[in-house]
Amino acid sequence: TLLLVFFVVLYSISKADEAKFAKLNASLQRAFNVVVLEGYDPTALSGRPGGAGGNSVVDDFIAIRNDLGQLTMSRLPATGVDVRLSREGILITISGALLFPSGRADLRPESLPVLDRIAQHLRRLPNEVRISGHTDNIPPDSPIYPTNWELSTARAITVARYFSEVWGIAPARLAAVGYGEYRPVADNSTREGRLRNRRVEIQVVYPEAHPELQGLR
Repeated sequence: TLLLVFFVVLYSISKADEAKFAKLNASLQRAFNVVVLEGYDPTALSGRPGGAGGNSVVDDFIAIRNDLGQLTMSRLPATGVDVRLSREGILITISGALLFPSGRADLRPESLPVLDRIAQHLRRLPNEVRISGHTDNIPPDSPIYPTNWELSTARAITVARYFSEVWGIAPARLAAVGYGEYRPVADNSTREGRLRNRRVEIQVVYPEAHPELQGLR
């Protein structure tokens, strides 16, 4: 695929040629909404232990991103899904609006095809999976969830339970946490920003992906 070609090119770039790397990094972000971390050698990701069969984090990243891309091509509701490389491995972000009704933690039926596709990949991998819930800064109007901490935690647990109970993913591999409104990725003063902040993040952890960055957040 075109994405794979881009990564092959990235691997061939040395640290000394930072200008070319920066240019290709920008091209990747524009074309695929992919983040390639700055400040490390792209070849560091090659050949690292990863998922089943010894795949690297990049191999699994490409497989997951391409598969979720098929949801968009088949017109399923995947417009609220983003897949990118992070410091810890593969980060899948799903819009809260796609997953849940407002102020609630029960899954929308239309979100299940997305979670099912993700679960199929998680089931074949041995990696730890960290699921985090996030909200905007508007307090929930619900007696069940008095603050956004409770709501975001309940949503993360709902996703974790779906993976475990429906897809048989070992609970010991799953961690669920809620951050409420305290880790925003956008400005809560705008409707668009609040929409971006309402999300669930699924982090597939690759401890050996790039150890030089393990101390960073």
